[in-house]
Amino acid sequence: MLKLRVATAVVLLLILWFAIWAGPLAFAGVMAICFGLVLYEWLRIGNLGPVPAALIAAIEMISQFSLYWAQALPKMDWFLFIVNGGVMVAWGVIFFAELFHRYNGFKVNVLTCLTTAVIFVPSAYLSLLWLYEAGSWVLVLSVFLIVWGADICAYFCGRAWGKHKMCPAISPNKTWEGAIGAYVIVIIFFILTWWFCDQKNVFTNFVFEHAGFVWGLIVLAGLIALSIAGDLWESMLKRLAGIKDSSHMLPGHGGFFDRMDASLPVLPAATLPDMAPLCRGCSNTASKEGLLWTDIRLSRSRSAVRGLLSRRGDGEAFPLHRHGGPRGIARGCSRVH
Repeated sequence: MLKLRVATAVVLLLILWFAIWAGPLAFAGVMAICFGLVLYEWLRIGNLGPVPAALIAAIEMISQFSLYWAQALPKMDWFLFIVNGGVMVAWGVIFFAELFHRYNGFKVNVLTCLTTAVIFVPSAYLSLLWLYEAGSWVLVLSVFLIVWGADICAYFCGRAWGKHKMCPAISPNKTWEGAIGAYVIVIIFFILTWWFCDQKNVFTNFVFEHAGFVWGLIVLAGLIALSIAGDLWESMLKRLAGIKDSSHMLPGHGGFFDRMDASLPVLPAATLPDMAPLCRGCSNTASKEGLLWTDIRLSRSRSAVRGLLSRRGDGEAFPLHRHGGPRGIARGCSRVH
């Protein structure tokens, strides 16, 4: 089983590498397929037939991909901020209502499952593309590393020291010791990354740099909590459907929903620190367009970047997404030299 899981993971990583190498549209297309399969499996868990589920998933993801194709994403900052904020509130309300259903009488049902599917998955996909345009694949990978790191560390710490069950009725294997271990290891890892790595496209480096160390820790801790909550949410839905895996599309792993569950609430939340007024006012270099769009200290020389800024003549920040992301900046830097 372990060899099968590793082999499947290697194939998925190779596909991801090819999508990154092939360029933005290829990356957006591959991710649209992945999130479309997540949505399909989620709808199937909600007892929707295979044909209606496939049609809804296809329509949703084609429409979201079309927005990216039309370069409409940079114009949707406030819309995405409102949608993602609403999604975060909905995640919290529904999750905790179900978690404490014995006190309030609320239970996740088929209608809740289907409604959340058609809202939460497209929100996560658009957030992924927004992060990709803001800081390239490095930013996206750093967000996923938070999710993967929390999942792996929670698993091994839980196996080594886990004694107190977190939610035995939902996910019997999750323990408080595993969650605490995930918090400690992931937070230490990203603090060290911030300390030793000057790459500004790393998500936590952005937050620590512009929101401050304390707020950065709060944001990071919140994302770890959301990754655990996303995993528990899928366990709730699978318990509702009476199944172990969302599908058998990925040998040794289950389905795409099983692999992406923890990232679904994390991706929308990861866009909020840049859009929120809190972070916008934390740095003199941050403009009205948000931090991730404005901080362009990439691997190219800072003098070239300053040359690009001076060409605007107004001293404003230089938004990444209007110039094709980091690739566009790199091309501009080469032209300055």
